Amino acid sequence: MNAFLESLHPELREAFELAASRVRFAKGQAVFHRGDPGQALYIIEKGRVRIHDGDLVLNRLGEGEVFGEIAGLGGHERTASVTAEQELELLRIEREALLGAVQTRPEALQGLMKMLCERESGLADRMTSRSWQLRAAEQELEIGRRIQTGFLPDSLPEIRGYKIAGHFQAARVVAGDFYDAFHIPSIGRVALVIGDVCDKGVGAALFMTLFRSLIRATAQSRRFMNWAFDHNPANTRIAEGQDIESLARETLTNTIALTNNYVAITHGKTSMFASVFIALLDPETGAMTYINAGHEEPYIVGDKGIKTTLPPTGPVVGIFPGAKHDIATGMLGPGEILLTYSDGVPEATSQSGEQFSDRRLRDLLDDFRGDAAELIEVIINSIDEFAEGAQQHDDITLLACRRETG
Repeated sequence: MNAFLESLHPELREAFELAASRVRFAKGQAVFHRGDPGQALYIIEKGRVRIHDGDLVLNRLGEGEVFGEIAGLGGHERTASVTAEQELELLRIEREALLGAVQTRPEALQGLMKMLCERESGLADRMTSRSWQLRAAEQELEIGRRIQTGFLPDSLPEIRGYKIAGHFQAARVVAGDFYDAFHIPSIGRVALVIGDVCDKGVGAALFMTLFRSLIRATAQSRRFMNWAFDHNPANTRIAEGQDIESLARETLTNTIALTNNYVAITHGKTSMFASVFIALLDPETGAMTYINAGHEEPYIVGDKGIKTTLPPTGPVVGIFPGAKHDIATGMLGPGEILLTYSDGVPEATSQSGEQFSDRRLRDLLDDFRGDAAELIEVIINSIDEFAEGAQQHDDITLLACRRETG
């Protein structure tokens, strides 16, 4: 006999047996869906079920266990879906049939009330336990958020004649976007980097730390020996006769190639990739050499609005070993701003589901006059006003660099 039925008072067990019918489900077949009206409870005689809300698995049950009793006996909507994970045989206890069977059996009715109270008590205990587990998971995510924040720059470089500003706004506790800006004294350049790892959440956050670390470490590889001893930029001077522009191009090529090949070869099975924009700025002239690996096109904005864009020069990073990326050049003139951003900016949505769009961003840039930090503030405020409190669906990241006029 079924273990659950054996545990019941004889009068209640008899009422259950009178109200029961046997039903079968194939593997993968739904027993019921979330939102369905509750009409019966079920006892598993053979097989296993998955209790879930979409892709979120809430529980798994096997032979001798019961499910659906609260909504089934109360006539409420189902709060979760149940799907067979194996060929399934169930005892289906119809609510009306069970209530009819216990009406003439006082001890069965008492037993039914006791059973429901015990199961409610057990449910409360499980909810308390899961609440503690959820709290622990939230604490772990918060630790992850703090660690990930440490992979973003604490401060941005101070360069005479330039102002740099950044903004990072995660859609979830942890995120896949990143930005960075750092000196490379060995070639007299400042690296400006922004990236967007595919997907969201914990997986994207883990790969964000990998991409960002590989890019910074490789770009600064000419300083590795200096890191081992001191941080004096004087020890990284260019040797007389070296072609700095060639070294800058070599740095760009090696940075993207090493990052791409490492992720594609070592982590290819994960199918994780990132769009990346990296520019090496010569502070003396405003000249930039850059690679745009499948990222949103940065803008150079002047006193008359958008001056130009910096289109992609190759594919995203991390999918194809040996992928080729061309190097392009640009110029940041006095009073001009380089604006880089992730796709969370144009794809920010309003309450009605409308996107902020590239057109709105371009209109805003055409009308803007100010410095880098002010531009980022204007963009974020415009997005917030447009969204009207709608849930943020993607990370929003911006990095801006303005060359002063003086």
